[in-house]
Amino acid sequence: MSEAKLIPLSAVPSLIAELTGVWRHRATVYRWAKVGCRSLDARVVKLKTEKKMGQLFTT
Repeated sequence: MSEAKLIPLSAVPSLIAELTGVWRHRATVYRWAKVGCRSLDARVVKLKTEKKMGQLFTT
C-alpha cells in the first residue's frame, strides 16, 4: 500500500462521523479491524490493516 492511501486507525471514528453523522468509539473501530462486523446482507466485513512503526493503518 502506498503512504498516501493509509489512514491511521485512530482517525477512522471522525471520518465515519463526517460521512454518516454517527459517532463510533475508537474501541469499536479496533474491534472491526480485529474481528470484523456484519454487513446488512450478513457477511462479515473486516478492515484491511497494516502496521507501521507500532501504529495501525487502514485503507
